[in-house]
Amino acid sequence: MENAKIFDTLEHKIEKLLARLHSLDQENDKLKGDLAAARKSEKEAADSRGAVERLEKDQEAVRARLEKLIAALEAAEGQKG
Repeated sequence: MENAKIFDTLEHKIEKLLARLHSLDQENDKLKGDLAAARKSEKEAADSRGAVERLEKDQEAVRARLEKLIAALEAAEGQKG
């Protein structure tokens, strides 16, 4: 009789452990998905930062060219006037 009680207790503990294992497996799968999404977002953010840096560099080059053109126009106007 005592052995039956021990086995029932062990069986109950094993069932609880299996349920917990299943729960942890599900949580692990969710966390893996979250991690993959976070890595994708991080890569996209890095790509965006690179694009912004390129655009800022291009904008600076255009600004410099415009300043040169404005200076040349002002100089030309000064010579006429």
